[in-house]
Amino acid sequence: MLRTARGARAMFAFVLTLACVFLMGQALGVPIAAFLIAFPVTVFCCATISDDEVRARIGNIVALSASAGAMFTLSALLHGAVINHLVFVAVIGLAAYMRQYGGAWIPAGLAGNVSYFFGSFLKPDMATLHWQWAGVAIGAASALIVHQLVVPHRPWRRMRWSVGSIRMRMSDLLVTAADFRGTRDLPRLRRDLARVASAVTIAETELENLPGGRLAHRPLAEALIATLVLAERLALQLQRDSTTISSNKMRHDLTEMASALTHYTPLPDDADVTSIASAIAELERTLRLSPDLAAAKGHAAPSKARVEAQLRFGIQPAAAAALAIVGGVMLSPDRWYWAVITVFVMFTGTYSRGQALAKSLKRTLGTLAGILVAMALVWLLGGNIQLALALMPVAIFFIFYAFVQSYTWMAFWITVTVALLFSVMGRFSDTLMLLRLEETAIGALAGILVAALVLPKSTAAHAREQFNALLEATASVLKAAMPDGPLDRLQLTAAVHDFEAKLASLRDALEPLRFIPLGRASGQRDNISRQLVLTSYWVHEIALAVRHMDSAGGEHATNHAVAAAASLQDVIGRLRKPGHDELSPDIDDAPTPLPLDTGNSSTTLTSACLGVSTALKSTARHITDRTLQSRAFRF
Repeated sequence: MLRTARGARAMFAFVLTLACVFLMGQALGVPIAAFLIAFPVTVFCCATISDDEVRARIGNIVALSASAGAMFTLSALLHGAVINHLVFVAVIGLAAYMRQYGGAWIPAGLAGNVSYFFGSFLKPDMATLHWQWAGVAIGAASALIVHQLVVPHRPWRRMRWSVGSIRMRMSDLLVTAADFRGTRDLPRLRRDLARVASAVTIAETELENLPGGRLAHRPLAEALIATLVLAERLALQLQRDSTTISSNKMRHDLTEMASALTHYTPLPDDADVTSIASAIAELERTLRLSPDLAAAKGHAAPSKARVEAQLRFGIQPAAAAALAIVGGVMLSPDRWYWAVITVFVMFTGTYSRGQALAKSLKRTLGTLAGILVAMALVWLLGGNIQLALALMPVAIFFIFYAFVQSYTWMAFWITVTVALLFSVMGRFSDTLMLLRLEETAIGALAGILVAALVLPKSTAAHAREQFNALLEATASVLKAAMPDGPLDRLQLTAAVHDFEAKLASLRDALEPLRFIPLGRASGQRDNISRQLVLTSYWVHEIALAVRHMDSAGGEHATNHAVAAAASLQDVIGRLRKPGHDELSPDIDDAPTPLPLDTGNSSTTLTSACLGVSTALKSTARHITDRTLQSRAFRF
C-alpha cells in the first residue's frame, strides 16, 4: 500500500513536471534540458518523503530541493575534472555520514548526490543556470501538488487496507493449515506465517501516522498483536506436530473461516476457530474506535535513542567512490558516474562485508536482467519516441514500488528507465547498455574491496551487535510486562514495537547468508531464523498474557511465573556480557507452542518466559559458537 502510493506519486509527479517544463520551454523558447534538474527533484520528493504531517512534508521537500539545487550549482561551477571528482567523493562521504541522523538528511543526501552528477554530466552554461533553479522550483511544486491533491495522504484509509491485508493473509494461512499434510507443506506454512507477520508489521507502522500516533490507538495495537499470536500458535503447532489438526471437522471449520475472511461474510463461531474469529472481530472493532488523544498527550512518548554517528559510514562510501571513479574513467570518461552511483546506493543501509557482497550481486544481476529486457523493449518500440516517453512513468513507478522491497528489482527498473531515456534521446545502443553493465560491475567490485579492506566489519560482528540490541529490547518488554507497580499498557505496547524493530534488524544482518550458495551458510541462517520466529512468538505471548491478566482485574502472576521471569532476566544478563560465547547445549524440555484455546494467563506467562530463554540461548549459540558458524558468516 505504502509502496504503491510511493510509486504512484513518483509517476504522476514525473508526468506533471514534464508537462510544466514543456509548456514553460515552449513559452520562453528554452529547451527542456535547461530544466532537467526538475525531474530528479520531483521524483525523489515523492518517492523518499512520506510524512503525513503537512508541515514536516513541506520542510523535507524544501530541504531536498535546496540540497539538489546547491549540489547541481556546485558541480556546474567546478570545471576541472580532477577537482570535480574529488569534491564528488567528499559529497558522497558527507551525505553517507549525515544519513545516520535520519530525518531530512536521507532524502537530501540522495538528491544532492544525484544532482551533483547531473551537473557534471550536463555541464550547463553558467548563463543559463538560473533556468535549472527554476526547474528545482517546478519539481518541488509538482511534488507538493501530487502529495496534497493527486495521491493525498490518507492514513486511515491505509490502516483499513492494512487490516484488510491481514484478513487475506490469515485466510491463506488457514487454507494451508486445513490442507497441511506434513513436511512437504512446511515451506508453504512458513511463507504464509511470514506474510501474516509482515502484514501486521505494516499495520503497526501505519499506527504512527494516525492522529495521536501509536499512543492514542493502544487497543488497536493490542488487537494486532493478539491476531499475530494466534497465527503463530497455529503455524508453530503444525510445524511441531502435523496431527494437531486431525479431525475433518476442524479442517472444514478452518476452510469455512478462510472463506469468511476472504469474502467478508459472517465469521463462524465453531469452538475450533472461535479464538481466531474473536481476534479478527476485535481487530475490526478497535479499528472503528476514536483515538484517545488525551492518553497520547498524557503519556510521554519513548525518547529517541541518541545517534552515535561513526566515521566508518562516511569513509567507506567515499573510498569506494574514489576507486569507482578511477576504474570508471579508465573504462569510459563519459559514463564513469554509473560506477559511482552503484557505490553510493550499495552502501545505503549496508553495515557489514556480507551485506556489501549481497547488494553488489543484487545490483549486478538486476542490471543484467534490465539490459536484456531493455534491448528487447527498445527493439519492439522501433524508435517510437512517444510510446517510449509514455512508458517512462510506468518504469519510474516500479522503481519506487520496489524501492524498499527488492533491491534487485529496483536495479532492473532503473536500467529499463535509463534505456527508455536514451531511446527518447536517440542515443540508445547495445554497446551503451553493455557499458552500463561493465560500469555497474566496476562499482560493485569497488564496493566489495572497500568493505573488505577499509574499516571492515564481518557479518558475525554485525549480527552480534544486533543480537545484543535484541536482548536489550527483550529485557525492556519483560520489565514493562512485569513492573513493580500497575501495568502501563501504553509502555508495554511501545516496548513490543521496539522489540520487533530490533528483531527485523537482526534478520537483515543475517540476510547475506541467503545469497551464499553453500549448505552450511543456509543451514546456519535457517537455524537462527527458526529461533527468532520462536523468540518473536514467545515475547508476543508474554505481552498478551499480562494484558489478559490486567483485563481480568489485575490478576497477579503465580510464583512460578515470577520465578520464570527472573530466570529469563538472568539469562539475558548473561548473554549480554561483552565477549560472551554461548556454549550451553540444547535442552530437550523447551516448551511447545500453546494451543489456540489457551486460557490460563499465568501458566502461559511461565511457559513464554521459558520459551524466550530457550530460543535466545539457541540463537546466541549459533551466533557466537565458532564451531556452528559458516565461513560466509565470518566474512
